[in-house]
Amino acid sequence: MTAFDWDGARRRLEAARLALADEPSPEEERALLEERARALALAPEREPDGPWQDVVVFTLGGERFAVEAGQVAEAVELDAPTPLPGTPDFLLGVINHRGRVLGVYDLRERLGRPRDGELAHAVAVEAGGLCFAIAVEAVEETTRERLDRTLVTLVDVEALAADPRLRIEDE
Repeated sequence: MTAFDWDGARRRLEAARLALADEPSPEEERALLEERARALALAPEREPDGPWQDVVVFTLGGERFAVEAGQVAEAVELDAPTPLPGTPDFLLGVINHRGRVLGVYDLRERLGRPRDGELAHAVAVEAGGLCFAIAVEAVEETTRERLDRTLVTLVDVEALAADPRLRIEDE
């Protein structure tokens, strides 16, 4: 049978007593909690972040993207676009949107994403005097966000509209 280590037990008891001696009294603890509650009750200071933007958020290739809401004409369900011979692969075809012929843009290749998954919706956008649609998996929401603080990539619709291959004469 081994002997009990009384010296070790005394050292552990003394360490526990010293640790408890550092604990605040009930009055000190109450004052500390009241101070924390007052600090938490104050309105947080606004952080100097980027401006708020109204955006339409959608998914493409399993990732979240957004377009400025001011550039969005409408989000619609996407039926099969009518293909156009001799057009680039990124142009899925055209749709009739409220009497206008819109080219339907598939961004996946341009974004380096595989062309799999169902493109069930289209976001009709206007930029640079051009109206076209972006094919997307799902439209999530219209929201007001600080894009520098979210996990959303803002699509530059103006740059897309500048591509002359996207222009379709509907007259």
